[in-house]
Amino acid sequence: MAQGYGAARSIVEHPPRRPDDATPARSPIGRPRTAAPAPAAAGGGRWNLAGFSVLPICLAAVLGTVSPNLAYQGGLWLAAAALLTSGRLPRTGPADYLAILICCWASATLMWSRDVESSQIAVRAWWTVALLLIAARHVLSSRRRLLLVAASYLAGAGWTAAELIRASRLDQTALRVSLEGVGVNYTAYCLVTAVLVTVLLLVARVGARPVRAALWLLLPLFGYATMLTGTRASQLALVAVAAYLLVDRLAGRTWAFAVGASAVLLTLVPFGHLTRYQPQWLANVFDRPLDDLSGRLAVWPVAEASFWDSPLVGIGVGAFPSTNPYYGVGAHSLMLTLGNDLGLIGIVMFAAVIGFLIRDAAPGLSRRHGMLVGALIVGWTPIWLSGHWEISPVAWLMLALWSRLPAGLLDRQVGTPPAVPSTSPARPPVGLAR
Repeated sequence: MAQGYGAARSIVEHPPRRPDDATPARSPIGRPRTAAPAPAAAGGGRWNLAGFSVLPICLAAVLGTVSPNLAYQGGLWLAAAALLTSGRLPRTGPADYLAILICCWASATLMWSRDVESSQIAVRAWWTVALLLIAARHVLSSRRRLLLVAASYLAGAGWTAAELIRASRLDQTALRVSLEGVGVNYTAYCLVTAVLVTVLLLVARVGARPVRAALWLLLPLFGYATMLTGTRASQLALVAVAAYLLVDRLAGRTWAFAVGASAVLLTLVPFGHLTRYQPQWLANVFDRPLDDLSGRLAVWPVAEASFWDSPLVGIGVGAFPSTNPYYGVGAHSLMLTLGNDLGLIGIVMFAAVIGFLIRDAAPGLSRRHGMLVGALIVGWTPIWLSGHWEISPVAWLMLALWSRLPAGLLDRQVGTPPAVPSTSPARPPVGLAR
């Protein structure tokens, strides 16, 4: 072999002729020898698909707002494509295992479900969002990938906002505007989430000043489009997020209070007999014709009674709408929905998933981490209180995004090796990072 050749042969033997393109080097006995060939690049000559593993997640982020039906139908395939093209096994943690456990528990409820057909649809939705969560957390391993997924979501949300504005101009008599075939409340929730993602990119100091200026312009766009949907929970969410960001800027580290307050509200509002009084201040917003929160004050007691019929294991995922005698709709409350679908067991597992995802977001690492975690919880609390967001592909993709905040908020200088000057007096310092 060429390497170490001079040490293995006799010193009286002539060295081998080196090729013209070989770099001369000194052998251990001071005689020139052929330099060792450079090692081949990993996977040399092969097309490495790992760099493209984030693209299915980007597509899922766009479809989650523009066409949620396509996101549900193709979510499993997109998650599988992301996992397979990554070229390695997923880095799983407690949140990932619990997400799979919830899916298994949801599948088990088929044995006692009151509406097996609806439960089968809901089970597929749970598996879809859980695998999207795992795949997104797996491929979002760097700041660049996190920002790419966030930008993809904003692109889809921006198109949605533009379509809502166009539709409102064509039909100025419409009380509430939404995309065709997409629930108006779901669209509003996606726009609120777009505001949160915009705040994330601003906090992460993305791009140059023109890019950040464009992000600032997106905030009023999403806000105005949210107003066009006429969804009161989304309007309250925007106000709550703005108030939280102001308070956090003045006080700092308020994320823990936001998480605790959200848990209390989610428990007390649906189970606290809110139906005994009429919140007229909410009924007058947008001059909505219904004074019972669009029927929620009538549905919540029915959902609560159904929950107490089977509090431990629930009545089966997706089964409550078919048993609701009033409107045939869902419970429109996170706690009541999970309680009816999965019982107390499912509520505990869902809370544990959210808790571990918040832990992975590392809110205590810096003020920016804590502010973003608190903003997400504050913005989603009105949605969780009065809507269906528990198996939204957008919700779980954004939870995956937030759980990777430690990678997304790293400064560009982090990871650059520090300057290590040489201790030798005969040579100038080397290894300086530039």
